Amino acid sequence: MAVYFDHRIEAPESSGVPSQLTWHSALPVLAVASSSPTTGGNVDLYLQQGEYVEGCHLERPYQLTVLRWHPTKPVLALGWENGEVVLLTHPAGDQTVLPSTHATCITLLEWSSSGSRLVTGDQTGALAVWKVDARGRLQGNHLVKHEYNKPLTCCIFRPASPGDDVAMLARASVSGDESALDMFSWKGAPLKMGPQEGLTFYVSTADGKVHSVDEHCKTKLLLSVEGEIKKLLYLEKRELLAVITETLMLSQYTLGPEGGAQEVMKVKLSSKTGQNVDIVWTKNGLLITATGEQVIRLWDLDGDDNYVLPLDETLGFEKGEMMNCVSYCPGKEILAAGTSHGRIAMWKMVVQPGGSRGDTKVQWKLQTPTEIEGNVIQLQWGSSLNLLAANNSNTVLILCEHVMSAHFSQQVAAVQLTPTQLSITQFTTGAHLTLQSDIHIKGVCVTNDSVTVWSGKQVTVYELSGTVLRNTGSFPCDSHIVAVHFENLYTVEPNRVQIRTPQGTVKQLLTFSKSEGNPVLLSVCQSYLVVGTDTAHIRVFDLSRRDAKAHCSAKNLVDQIANLGALRSVKCNANGSQVSILISQVNGRPDHKVYFYDVEMDTVTHFDFFVGRPSSGILQREESEKHQFQGTELSSRCPVFHFWDESEPRLFVCETVPISSESSSTSFLDAVDVLVVTLFCTQEHGLLLHDCYPKSSGLQALLALDVPYYYFSCKPGVRDSGSAEISATTSAPPQQTQPSRGSATQFPHMVSRRALRDFVGLENCEKATRDAMVNFSFYLTTGDMDEAFKSIKLIKR
Repeated sequence: MAVYFDHRIEAPESSGVPSQLTWHSALPVLAVASSSPTTGGNVDLYLQQGEYVEGCHLERPYQLTVLRWHPTKPVLALGWENGEVVLLTHPAGDQTVLPSTHATCITLLEWSSSGSRLVTGDQTGALAVWKVDARGRLQGNHLVKHEYNKPLTCCIFRPASPGDDVAMLARASVSGDESALDMFSWKGAPLKMGPQEGLTFYVSTADGKVHSVDEHCKTKLLLSVEGEIKKLLYLEKRELLAVITETLMLSQYTLGPEGGAQEVMKVKLSSKTGQNVDIVWTKNGLLITATGEQVIRLWDLDGDDNYVLPLDETLGFEKGEMMNCVSYCPGKEILAAGTSHGRIAMWKMVVQPGGSRGDTKVQWKLQTPTEIEGNVIQLQWGSSLNLLAANNSNTVLILCEHVMSAHFSQQVAAVQLTPTQLSITQFTTGAHLTLQSDIHIKGVCVTNDSVTVWSGKQVTVYELSGTVLRNTGSFPCDSHIVAVHFENLYTVEPNRVQIRTPQGTVKQLLTFSKSEGNPVLLSVCQSYLVVGTDTAHIRVFDLSRRDAKAHCSAKNLVDQIANLGALRSVKCNANGSQVSILISQVNGRPDHKVYFYDVEMDTVTHFDFFVGRPSSGILQREESEKHQFQGTELSSRCPVFHFWDESEPRLFVCETVPISSESSSTSFLDAVDVLVVTLFCTQEHGLLLHDCYPKSSGLQALLALDVPYYYFSCKPGVRDSGSAEISATTSAPPQQTQPSRGSATQFPHMVSRRALRDFVGLENCEKATRDAMVNFSFYLTTGDMDEAFKSIKLIKR
């Protein structure tokens, strides 16, 4: 499951009521304009967790009307109601005031696609075009100034036509394509090296006219409509210009090569009269409006279709809740709408195959709402991190997606419920507890007597004693990953791992050379710590002594694994002899193999889930008993989670999804075709497939393997009927403890466990029987029936 952390902006006292907000398209920097009847208008910049950027505050005794980020540089253009235009640079705070050109309220600011030109326009119809260099700095006075004598309302640049693919032309030329060869002719016109920047733009006025301005800044009337123009859109795929008026009349025009426009369609968009209209546009031809109704309306201009998206009271929305604003995130394919009751509704786009012609159908799946209180009047997705900013009429909150944290170790499981709350399950006693933290939890690590949480800025340690959680230490720490072994905490910083006490005191440093890189992944199993770095090196440390000792030298996996882009996850087994590795390829996609590093032999093998076979070893049990795997097909899959058994060093488990589901960090949690695969891994036999079965729909993610059980997080209030549940599934009696320290209370059951196939009916056996049963399973998998029979004899005793 995913949750959205909300960070309130750290606004200075001098700022007033927020009126506008806009993200930089790439950088995680948010500009917020605010107004005050006494001091006028001002603008401030904030980072992704709402941190105030010192030195970038700008204020005037009049109101700010328009703000636009440069498409690539950290330069913000600001337009004021007195006609002043200022360029503000982040993070230095440098200000450049454009030469006096406008005498009245600025109504539009627009950058060209690469930012080499800036268009400014005002209430009287004066429009100026400015040249900007590659660093985002103004170059002299305006290139041209036009007077349209009516208030300017909208401006849009026409995208450039694609350039020639030089590599494709070169290949065609070599293969004998004469026309491609001619395009390389030195005597002909210059070859366009890829797409050029579009410098032609269209500007609209309040009296319904649209003017075009070409790359030489020459202007002419393009078209006229009835009423004030509120929105200009360009449908790049069909090369159409769409015009929307204040009465929500939509017209579409084809644009001729000589600059003419021909109307091809005109339609009235449905809306609630007398309300402000928020309109967003997606590149795939979808027009979305929010007009203060209980639905948002969508028009598919390519498919000539329209429909509405309502709220659902069963998910937590209220009757009569209105939607004021919308924003669409292309990177996540999520549509967000802000409501009058302080909620953010999110719809995830789901593309389903269509009919026999191979068409696709878009459906929208409504998610559980995110609550921020107030009246949400403005939303905007932005930055390369796909952050969402929301204006709730009083302040601005920045929301970032976080996959719910979960961890299992030593018969204790923790699953995140909310940004600040955990559900704790003790399997030895059957007790359930909740932990209410003072920080936004970005990670959790549990042991049999402790719970450690961290936010990326702070680490807090709780002692787990019976049904009580007591805060035993809290310290500032920038580490985004933490591991725990007994009383030691392991945190990371550039080129080193810090070994700390629960109070944060550094006891020992594990240093990494420059070539070994910065530690980014940590995992502990029994007394071994494995560390993965950003240069794809791994190191294993023995933690059994007072000081951590290197268990092996650093291993550079780039030399062993082809097409390795970055490490996704590393885990070691119970005796430190094997390390399992998940990677991302150079193109950023998850690899469909699990790699295994044999520490003693210094070799790397793999199991390929695309073909369903290992690089070495035998699949004897798979071949002889493939029908026992419940008809599952172990191919065309990708691993998402992997674990070694807590005590048995040979036993490994992996959760896999179809290769079409692995690209999203959260989509696989909702996938129905999830297989849990168990392998035996030894030096003598390599990788042996032991079991493979489909995960039940009520379960979320694999948490651990601890014979005789698999452990899973599960959806709130849902239990897996096919699993063996813990003995105490109800809550323990409430304890008189402070909420911030944790308490036992009623909450949904969040963890479920299922017995391994060979342990059904033997879940409560003693350790000797359990070990003998593991040996029986192993020898049966290898086909050694004599040793398997000996193990059975031990079990009977």
